[in-house]
Amino acid sequence: MRTALPLCLLLAVGLPVAADPFDAAVAAFRQGDAGRAAVLFKELAEAGDAEAQFNLALIYAEGAGLPQNPREALYWAWRAKLGGVAMAEDLSVRLEGGLPPEVRDALAARLEAVLAPRVAAGEASAMFGLARVLLQLRSQPDPKRAYEWLAIAAALGLPEALAARDAALAQVPEKERFAVQDGALGAFADWCRSASKPAVACAAAG
Repeated sequence: MRTALPLCLLLAVGLPVAADPFDAAVAAFRQGDAGRAAVLFKELAEAGDAEAQFNLALIYAEGAGLPQNPREALYWAWRAKLGGVAMAEDLSVRLEGGLPPEVRDALAARLEAVLAPRVAAGEASAMFGLARVLLQLRSQPDPKRAYEWLAIAAALGLPEALAARDAALAQVPEKERFAVQDGALGAFADWCRSASKPAVACAAAG
């Protein structure tokens, strides 16, 4: 497992610079060059490296190498969380508490835009991530839309979407659930029409 920066951002000196960009970023930080570490981690983070995204979130959260910014810290913590970094779960919860609703919603929209091309390409994991944003980050959770994406992700074979789909439906008032399930069929048909890589099952969509 690769190295995450400590939350307290303790520094150690005298470590050699590694050839691997991630290791080089960790080494730079430990040598006291937090600015260089920030540059390297951001390059990796923007390229989709989830562990670099987590470390960049820590840098923004603590203000080492870059000015402290809870908005950017939460954005990158969420990117890391959606990328499967377990430690990003606790960090994102800690950061979410101090942000006003309009900032949370703006971050949610930003994450949705990042996920959109992957959703269009048929990545069920991106649909799962989109549902998490709708349920957990939006200031007003949207279980109906989240259910639609989780239902599609489950239909495309993502195992973890099954329980999450049912949990999202349970958040919908009981009298509205059949309509929401019908809506998921419509959402699947809409996705099939706009997807850059439609699923085989799209041939059966109405």
